[in-house]
Amino acid sequence: MTSARAQNPSSRLLTWIVLMCSAGALLFWNLGTSYLWQDEAATAVLAERMLRFTRPLAYDGVNLITIDHSAAEGANNIDQRTHDPQSAINFYVQRGDLKKDTVWKWQPWGQFVVAAASLKLLGATTLAARLPFAIAGIITVLLLYEFALKYFEGVQVALLTCIFLIFNSYWILHSRQCRYYALSSLFLIVTLATYARWQRGGRASAALFVMAAWCWFQVDYGTVWPVLGVLFIDAFFADRRRLWRPLLIGAVLATSIAPFAYYYELWKRLSVQDGTWSQRFLLNLFNANEYVVPLVIGGAAAAIMVHRRKTLPVLERRLISIVCGIFLALLFWIPSVAPAPFLRYLIATAPLGCLLVAWVLVRLSDTVFRGFACAVAAIYVFTPCLSLPLHALPIQQRDVTILRAELLALGRNVFRHAPDPNRLVIEWLKESVKSSDEILINYEDIPLMFYLPNPIRGGIAVFRAEDDSKKPPDFVVLRRSADFGHWAVYEREMQRYSWEPIEIHAPDIRCGICADPIAQEHRDRGYNPADAPSIFLGRRVSGEEARNVF
Repeated sequence: MTSARAQNPSSRLLTWIVLMCSAGALLFWNLGTSYLWQDEAATAVLAERMLRFTRPLAYDGVNLITIDHSAAEGANNIDQRTHDPQSAINFYVQRGDLKKDTVWKWQPWGQFVVAAASLKLLGATTLAARLPFAIAGIITVLLLYEFALKYFEGVQVALLTCIFLIFNSYWILHSRQCRYYALSSLFLIVTLATYARWQRGGRASAALFVMAAWCWFQVDYGTVWPVLGVLFIDAFFADRRRLWRPLLIGAVLATSIAPFAYYYELWKRLSVQDGTWSQRFLLNLFNANEYVVPLVIGGAAAAIMVHRRKTLPVLERRLISIVCGIFLALLFWIPSVAPAPFLRYLIATAPLGCLLVAWVLVRLSDTVFRGFACAVAAIYVFTPCLSLPLHALPIQQRDVTILRAELLALGRNVFRHAPDPNRLVIEWLKESVKSSDEILINYEDIPLMFYLPNPIRGGIAVFRAEDDSKKPPDFVVLRRSADFGHWAVYEREMQRYSWEPIEIHAPDIRCGICADPIAQEHRDRGYNPADAPSIFLGRRVSGEEARNVF
């Protein structure tokens, strides 16, 4: 096995170039073609407001951004919230989503700073919003290669790890989004690399670890806690004769994070959650097994460490234990604190999942037969075979296919020009509405805030949906597929006025280019653009009682 020190510098440079080109093709191709969808637009709009107000305000005096979690939307005072803007703002402040001055605290501000810098330099475009996150994805691939090369002493492990990550469809799709996912992956690897350096006694390594963990907190304060917990447990066991050392580093890190944790009011972070804990746990387990790291790989890693506990390098064994511990912690952490078991809350750890798979295959090759790693690697990349054992449990139904279904989703989103409902709707509105026209929309309201100067009503929060005392809405955009939220409010508003339907042939799918499997692989009515009906777009034509067009 070729060590990091023995690798030819020219070969190393060539490897970097190949990895950059391979990952770059998937991360940058058609990056600005499809318009931002709801969650991406929230990042971009809050970044714009940070440029204007120096803080990411959820309410800029015209439009309101909320967390868009329908399970948390109370119906007790809905009639007040649909008319008076201040009543709606007070509701979200009291619920703990926003600070009293409407500053956003649902995510840390790191992603807004990154997006704001790009928008400032390149302009308020789709490409500018997504570009820094795609670049972070490229850097993650290269740092992952160097990390695996340095601490696992083998080019084969490093190469396989990066190949697996580049072929991880959902990691690529999430890293192409204007959202914190790629930044979280990047700082996860940086934090783990600086931790390993600290444990080896590298110069200024403890300070670098604190800086890396602090930066990670600033882009994703949800995932960082269980990972830091695992790292410090390992540090205490490794240095149990001098416990003051990890205690001191932990105290410094906690002190540096504490003011921001206080400002974000993290003790109020828990929100209304979907389903029961066991349901969320099983769905999170399914996502981990299917898209991040198969459970059989985790079992194989544990067996290898037990079998070769006397021959494996100490730091390598510790790092593999840490990776396994991180996944075990996240299996319980995500269903306990996240509002829903979406893959987006786990996808940042995909680089570690790829590392674990590569390490297991290479170590098994040492004892099985030469070439075993490459043979199983092809099976892992192109088929779901390693994930199938978990399908015996009644967790989530998924069609068993020969090839990974997510590879088709990757191809659709990167190389094809599928109809983009947000782009079709917004381009028509750009050409047809005045800046003073008010637009009522039941979902995907935030993309309109990014691309249009108009007052935007509605959304899941039904903000100002019935605030017609001064001016009724001039246009309405309704997605019937978005069957969550306060649908009755929109039905009432539709019945108050006459609407002229406008044919734009924008597919009525629940969201734009959401990277989550629930949006990419679901083929029921309302999700497949080829089968979906058109979004309803209407112009208000009079104040008379409405025709039955809705």
